[in-house]
Amino acid sequence: MVRRTASVDGVGAGYLLVAALAGLLGGGGSALQQLGLLPHAGFWAGIDRVHSALMLLFVVVPALVCGFGTLWLPRALKRDGTVLPGLNKLSLACVSASGVLMVASPWQNAATLVWCCGTLMAVMVILATIFDSRADGEARAPFSPLVWGEMLASAVVLVTVPVLGAVVSHQIKTGGAFSPEMLTGFVEPITLVTLLAGFGVVFETGAKVARFPTFPVAAIMSLTAAAGTTLWVKSVFAHGLLGVAAQTAFFSAQSLILSAATLASVLLAALWMAGTWRANLTVRTPMLWGLGFLAVVSSGWVSQFMQGDGLHSALQVGTLYAVFCGLYLWRGEGCGRWYPTSLATAQFVCMVAGTVLAIPSLPAVCRMWSGGLLGASVLCFLLTMGLSFSQNRPLVEVNSCEKDAFETTDSMVRS
Repeated sequence: MVRRTASVDGVGAGYLLVAALAGLLGGGGSALQQLGLLPHAGFWAGIDRVHSALMLLFVVVPALVCGFGTLWLPRALKRDGTVLPGLNKLSLACVSASGVLMVASPWQNAATLVWCCGTLMAVMVILATIFDSRADGEARAPFSPLVWGEMLASAVVLVTVPVLGAVVSHQIKTGGAFSPEMLTGFVEPITLVTLLAGFGVVFETGAKVARFPTFPVAAIMSLTAAAGTTLWVKSVFAHGLLGVAAQTAFFSAQSLILSAATLASVLLAALWMAGTWRANLTVRTPMLWGLGFLAVVSSGWVSQFMQGDGLHSALQVGTLYAVFCGLYLWRGEGCGRWYPTSLATAQFVCMVAGTVLAIPSLPAVCRMWSGGLLGASVLCFLLTMGLSFSQNRPLVEVNSCEKDAFETTDSMVRS
C-alpha cells in the first residue's frame, strides 16, 4: 500500500512538473522576449511559435486535472490511489513526450495528437477512480466540491479532446502545417476546465468547516459544463476549427459560453463567500490563494466584457493561484505535513504584487518589476516546499508544540 501511494504521488508530481516547465517556457519566455531580454531567433523563436500550444495544452489540464486528480482526488475519495496506475503512468509518459516534441521538433501536429492520446488516458483513469469509489462500502458519502470539479472537468476534456484530435488527424492526412489558429479554437474548453477544477479546489479550502451546500454547487457546475461543451461541439461540427467561417462562428459561441461561465462564476463565488462568512473561518494559506483566484478571474471577466480582451491572460494567472491553493491544501490538510506559513505568505504577497504590475496598460518598467516579483514568488515557494519535505514534520506535532508554547507563555503572564 505504501509503495502504491508513493508511486501515485510520483505520477502526480510528474504532471505538475510538466505544467511548471510549460508555464516557464511559454509564459516566461514570451514575457522576456517582449522586454527584449531574449532573442527572436533560434530556439526562442520556436518557443514563441508554440506559445499558445504550451499555455493551452500543457499548463491547465496537466496541473488542475491530471496532477490534482492523481495527488488529491484519491484522498478526497478515501482511497489509497487511482485505479489503473499503469495507464496513468503511460499517460504521463505520453504527455511528457508530446511536450518535448512540441518544443524540440518540427512535428507539432504529431505532438498535439500524442497529447490528445495521453490526456484521454489520464481523464479515463480519473473518471474510473471516481465511479469505482461508489462501489466501495455500503455508505456512500456525497461528493465534495473538489470531486465534482475534477469529475466535470474530466468529462469536458473527454468530450472535447477527441474533436481536437480529429482535426489534427485531418491536418496530418492532408499534409497541412501546424496552425496556432487550430488551438485558439480550443480556448473555450480550457476556460471551462479552469472554471470547474479551479472552483473545486477553492471550495475545498473551507469544506471541512463551512459545509457548503453540495447540491447547488454541483448543479451550477454540471449545467455550466453541459451548456458550454454542447455549444462548443455544435460550433465545431457546423463550422470546423479553421477558416473564416469557423472564426466568425466562434465569436458567437464564445460570447454564449463566456456568458454562461460568468453567471456560474458569480453564483459559485457567492455560495463560497456565504459559506465562509457563516463559518467565520480564519484566513489560512490555502484560503489566501483561493481568494486570489476569485479576484483574478473576476477581473478577467470584467475586462473581457468592458474591453473585449483580458480573460485569456486572467485565466492563465488564475490557474497559478488555483494550483498553489491546491498544493498547500494537499501538503497541509491532505498529507498532514508542516510548511513555513511565513514563507508561504511572502510568496502570496510577491505573487499579488507581480500580478498587479503585469497589467498591460502600465509602463514597461512595471512589467520588469513584475517579472522580478514573480521570480521571488517562485523562490519562496521552492524554499517553502524544500523545508517542508526536508523536515517532514507532522502538522499535529507542530500544532501541539505551538499550543504548549502558548500555554507556557500564558502561565508566565498570569504568575
